[in-house]
Amino acid sequence: MEDEHIMLKLVVAGEGGVGKTTFVRRYVEGVYHDSLLTVGTAFAAKSIIVNDEQGTTPVKLQIWDMGGEKRFRFLLPKFCFGSRGAMLCFDLNRFSTFLKLDEWLRLIRDSTDDIPIILIGMKADLHRAIQQKEVIEFAKANKFKAYFETSSKDDLNVTKAFEYIGKEMLKYIRRRVTQSS
Repeated sequence: MEDEHIMLKLVVAGEGGVGKTTFVRRYVEGVYHDSLLTVGTAFAAKSIIVNDEQGTTPVKLQIWDMGGEKRFRFLLPKFCFGSRGAMLCFDLNRFSTFLKLDEWLRLIRDSTDDIPIILIGMKADLHRAIQQKEVIEFAKANKFKAYFETSSKDDLNVTKAFEYIGKEMLKYIRRRVTQSS
């Protein structure tokens, strides 16, 4: 009999053009492709094994990639429904995408129930416009679970970030089950 997978919905959000779709495709397909802007939402899934203090757990990540264009922002509350975690992404080379993080974070937190959220700095292989110290201070001040600098092109920290959020999401649902019993 096949293992029962726990289904976990993961939201990937941030401004348009930061590299979210390329990041998701690198993780799910293991290849690098420059992607066009996502219109509305895109969906991907990947089965993984989460190793934690309770052993190994088969998990199926349902990855919802939210188009970052302002015209799709109204979809975010419905898009977040049922999510168990989120990755908030920005482009390390475009300071304007960093400045929009407050708005994205507010939208996610207003639409969810205290889910784990990690911050993802994208395109670490290129010249950076944002100092790491500034990002780390922002991440701490806003209580992100973690911060990862990634490069989809170089496959830097892509798997590590998804494995981390998978583990945090599993902890989140276990905590909620314990609280409700």
